[in-house]
Amino acid sequence: MILEWSLRLLLGLSGLSWLLTALHVEDQRRRGRWTLRPGGAGPRRVERVSILVPARDEERNIEACVRQALAQEHPDLEVVVVDDGSTDRTGAILAALEAEEPRRLRVLRGEGAGPPEGWLGKPWACQRAGELATGEWLLFIDADVRLHPRAVSVALGWAQDHGLDLLSGLGRMETVGPWEKVLQPSVGALILAGNDLGKVNDPARRDERPLANGQFLLFRAAPYRALGGHQPVAGAVLDDVGMASAVVAAGGAYELVMMRELFGCRMYDSLGALWQGWTKNLFIGIRRNLPLLLFITGWVFFGSVLPFLLLPPALLGWLPLDLALLTLLVCGIVLGVRWWMDGLFGNDRRYGLSLPLASSMLIALFWNSALRTWTGTVSWKGRRLDLARSEGR
Repeated sequence: MILEWSLRLLLGLSGLSWLLTALHVEDQRRRGRWTLRPGGAGPRRVERVSILVPARDEERNIEACVRQALAQEHPDLEVVVVDDGSTDRTGAILAALEAEEPRRLRVLRGEGAGPPEGWLGKPWACQRAGELATGEWLLFIDADVRLHPRAVSVALGWAQDHGLDLLSGLGRMETVGPWEKVLQPSVGALILAGNDLGKVNDPARRDERPLANGQFLLFRAAPYRALGGHQPVAGAVLDDVGMASAVVAAGGAYELVMMRELFGCRMYDSLGALWQGWTKNLFIGIRRNLPLLLFITGWVFFGSVLPFLLLPPALLGWLPLDLALLTLLVCGIVLGVRWWMDGLFGNDRRYGLSLPLASSMLIALFWNSALRTWTGTVSWKGRRLDLARSEGR
């Protein structure tokens, strides 16, 4: 009896949480307060922008990334790419592009020995790119980012109008392969669920470590250099969050906005890359907080896995009628909200049925991330990451 009433309570909370999520998302969509689109206003005054790209073993991505960066409508622009010790064709592709665009594209070759003591690879590559840049604004993007032609102009216009020292953006999460379509929407939804943009962008309410996205970080050059460039995050896996935190701590103005129509990014192209990439990020992302880990994984299980575990016994008549009907109702609510949100965010709706699998994988990823962080066995692109010293507090 106690078990049945516990299940009724958990199912009711699951259905309610999904409905409240849908209401919140719809409210944010209608307000559109923190959304930039290609038709948005450009800069009030033309200032030079340097687009900075750290790249390591990015032969699949680097040409499209650089060409779209060079194709920006902004009239005063340069692109600086740091080839961070690539072992594939990244260097050769960059050399050919540099020969085509010698005035606007500069390529810096990284050392084969890796970053200096105390630095992780990406922050060090960003630091070197920032030292070369000549722009009044510095836009750091990842090599797998694809920019809309007006991305720089619209972002710069917003940053100028709002007097920002740092603007970050959340773009489209591009998914191609089946495992990407299974897992990425659930990870993205979880991140957004825990980070209301109204709170992130309110200096009076935001966390001391606000959410930021390293796929798109637009700094005003002067305050960036006053921080010592990327030195505050030399050993940080989440260098984006770390840099936003450093800007805020220094009294700078920071905002995070939606830029789905201004850029997209395919983060990982295989199940192995997905597993390794999120293993690197997830536990550090919650600041190695064990109680929070227990809460998140419990919330995901009870909200997105348990209703579907109860579905077969409900259909087979093994549950009391009211509990069986409640199970069917909650499963319908969960899948209905997921179907609606997939349409809203441009995800493949067919993969909404994989939600229980995706949620189970997400729980396993969180615990794998915690275990590997605790044991110091996280690696990325052939480099061991010393997360025992990495910033994640």
